[in-house]
Amino acid sequence: MLSLAALLAVAGCNGDGMFGSNNARLRVHLSADGAAVAGPALDGSSNEHGDDHLSFWFESAQVTLSSVLVRNLDGQLINVDIELPVTVDVVQIEGGKQVELPAGTLPAGTYDQVVIVLTAVEGTRHDGTVVTIQPPGGGWTAVVPICPLEVAEGATESVDITLNARNSFLQLGSHWGFHPEFHSRLSCPATEP
Repeated sequence: MLSLAALLAVAGCNGDGMFGSNNARLRVHLSADGAAVAGPALDGSSNEHGDDHLSFWFESAQVTLSSVLVRNLDGQLINVDIELPVTVDVVQIEGGKQVELPAGTLPAGTYDQVVIVLTAVEGTRHDGTVVTIQPPGGGWTAVVPICPLEVAEGATESVDITLNARNSFLQLGSHWGFHPEFHSRLSCPATEP
């Protein structure tokens, strides 16, 4: 697994040589859904590792992101040229850490969706038991609508994506399933008719 420091070092590298004509850079920040950060339980009691948090079930939960795409306003999916795969411990994200993926390049344009493909999920229970959740063919695909983001040639823009880790893991008896719940952190301003 790449450490957070390694992710930040890669993201901070000078990418001027990567810019071709009409290219820009995109940074993706991944953090917890506001409802998922450890804190008081719904009844007000202390719930640092309560059952409404992923940390109740898992000591760590490694999720591998293998592809990031964006959709332009013409409906075309554009692959972001980014150093992947990256493995992230989503229990740490749920605990309040934010991860910045390596910066990637893409053509200048306006984009309204981020598509994330995940290809591996492995959790370690508190007793050391490893739970591997098998992906569907091609992995899990999460479509995240975002406010239209205009990325100008030579510019660097950021997208903030949240993950509700607890609701993404589903326990079905003794089996586990995974259905990633990603959202854009920002709500779009209302458009006038």
